Amino acid sequence: MKVWLEEKHSLLEEIEARSGQKVQECYQCSKCSGGCPFSRVMDYAPNSILEMIVYGMKDQLLSSKAIQMCIQCGICGAQCPAGFEMYEVMNVLRAMAKEEGYISHETKIPKMNNIFLGEVKNNGRMHEVNLMVKNMLSQGELVRDVAALIPIGPPMFLKGIMGFGDVLPHKIKGQAAVAKIFENVEKMQGGHA
Repeated sequence: MKVWLEEKHSLLEEIEARSGQKVQECYQCSKCSGGCPFSRVMDYAPNSILEMIVYGMKDQLLSSKAIQMCIQCGICGAQCPAGFEMYEVMNVLRAMAKEEGYISHETKIPKMNNIFLGEVKNNGRMHEVNLMVKNMLSQGELVRDVAALIPIGPPMFLKGIMGFGDVLPHKIKGQAAVAKIFENVEKMQGGHA
């Protein structure tokens, strides 16, 4: 069932224009929510977010924890029979929340997501050790997290799962091209990373 809104410039229209996704074409089959690795801990499941957009529930959406938890993995789009890219909508909702000064209580996942994207931008690929260390530092729980890794780290070295070459990040040959992709995306998003 489609709901058409009469407002001159509705939340639905703004999100569709900014994301390039046709929110009203969602079948509400819930496959995006079923595939999302975080939907069970979100305050609103992905398909519910789409319905909330249609009904103009802006305050609830922009203050939600769910929009901050999306890690842009693309599982939602892979599951969607209509080819809808939910993460594009989540990116727009996050940007709107930031622009309009909404405060989220979910901080850990956005921090880790930014660290991950920074690693890819700077090295052309993700570096696991840097990701772990930077994430531990950003969360302010370095001592606790390092203590938890002590039983895991040395056996990984001893069994050859990890070597000393894995400790320092290595840039790929095309790293400059990857950095350029990030710059282009930031320009397309009006300077918002």
